[in-house]
Amino acid sequence: MHNLQTESDRVGNGVWDNPGLSIFATSAQEPVPNLLTQLKPMPNGENDCVSDKDVCRMFTQSSVAEATLYRQVKHQVEEVAAVLNSHLHPGQRQEQTDVDVTLALAKELARQQVEASRCLQLHRNVENLRDLEMEVARAHTALAVKNKITLNIKQTVEDKQRERAEALAEQRAVEKELREEKQRRVQKAAIFRRDLMAQITEGRTKRIQDHQKSVAEGRLELKECRDIVEQEGLKDAITKAEQRRVLLASLDQSAAMLKQTREAYALAQKNKPERGLLDALGPVTAAYVSKAQKRRLQEIEARDINAARLGFQLSQIKHDLESRDQLITSLLIREQKAKENALALEQARTKMAKKQEIREQLLSQREEQKFFRDKAVKDALVMPKDPMCFGERQYRMQVAQRENTRRLDVQCYQDMAHMVVEAKNHRKAAAQEVADIIQEVYNVQNRQDELVAIERMKVLSKQPPEVLSALKKSILTEEEISSLNLKK
Repeated sequence: MHNLQTESDRVGNGVWDNPGLSIFATSAQEPVPNLLTQLKPMPNGENDCVSDKDVCRMFTQSSVAEATLYRQVKHQVEEVAAVLNSHLHPGQRQEQTDVDVTLALAKELARQQVEASRCLQLHRNVENLRDLEMEVARAHTALAVKNKITLNIKQTVEDKQRERAEALAEQRAVEKELREEKQRRVQKAAIFRRDLMAQITEGRTKRIQDHQKSVAEGRLELKECRDIVEQEGLKDAITKAEQRRVLLASLDQSAAMLKQTREAYALAQKNKPERGLLDALGPVTAAYVSKAQKRRLQEIEARDINAARLGFQLSQIKHDLESRDQLITSLLIREQKAKENALALEQARTKMAKKQEIREQLLSQREEQKFFRDKAVKDALVMPKDPMCFGERQYRMQVAQRENTRRLDVQCYQDMAHMVVEAKNHRKAAAQEVADIIQEVYNVQNRQDELVAIERMKVLSKQPPEVLSALKKSILTEEEISSLNLKK
């Protein structure tokens, strides 16, 4: 603390010029607040230097020596400002440090915000980054699905093992129950066989006795049935013989009746004439002929009526066609007349416009001729009397005209050359501007490609190895594959 200068000592330092202000304002002086208020003006009346203040008045730069002096003084001012900045009060130093830290923090926050905005724009607008993010998301999804499938498989295996153990336990219990049940069934079967054999033996004995009894009864019934059948057969034979006799008698009677019928029919047809083919045609009478003639007359009248009706229809159709043709012809004639009238009207309007234009041109020519006549009269009135001859005046006029023409030609050639040079320079400038624009576009594209590559590496570096291995190698570049040590 004892090495620091006091406020009064620091105020005395400075450089003065004629207006009383410092002529060197450097960046090293900025931390000192209100530096101009701390400078002191030189005493009035002093022209060269002030010995007690160790300063000199500075004038306008006019030589190399003065420029060197100005540079030396500027360097000294910067050194003085550096010394002042290095001997600040603790409060001022803390304040300056806080300001520097705040400015640096604000600058860093602004840079981070710009960087975040630029990264966001790149991620939104660059298709390469969007494709990479989509591929990374797909890889994450595939990895999650794979992990889920693996977990499901593991869970399924565990469930199956547990179910298998439970099934084995249940199967052992069932087998044990089956063995016990089998033993019980064997015991029951043995008991049942014993009982069944006893029942079978008893039933067989009973069936043999019943069979013998039924055989005896059957033999007795068979004998009785045979007797009954013999009696019925005898009765049937007697009945059939009687029926045969009755049928033979009826057949003889039918044959006799048929013979009598034939003889009676032959006797009845003996005296009748034979019927011919012409008898089947029938007689041709007057009524039949009159009906045929009447029918023919009706057909003729019907044909006449149809012919008249068709002729009337044809005449009506012909009349309609003629009327239509006449109407179309009249319409075409009217349309042609309308076109001719419109064309004639247009020609008349064009002719009238041309006449009006010619009239205006004639009027303007007459006015122009009148103007030049009046001008010639005025020029003749004010023209000074020249004693030279007419030939001399014509010669001088021709010489003046040639000089004027030559001067105009030279000026025109100069203007054309100037225009050519300007056009050439303009084309060169335009070409250079286009080349600069193209180069700038290339530079911007290269910078954007570099930023995109950096962002891609950032995105890829954040991913775990499983996701990187799941990515498609076609979407990665050679540098990314080599940087991430991925297999092709």
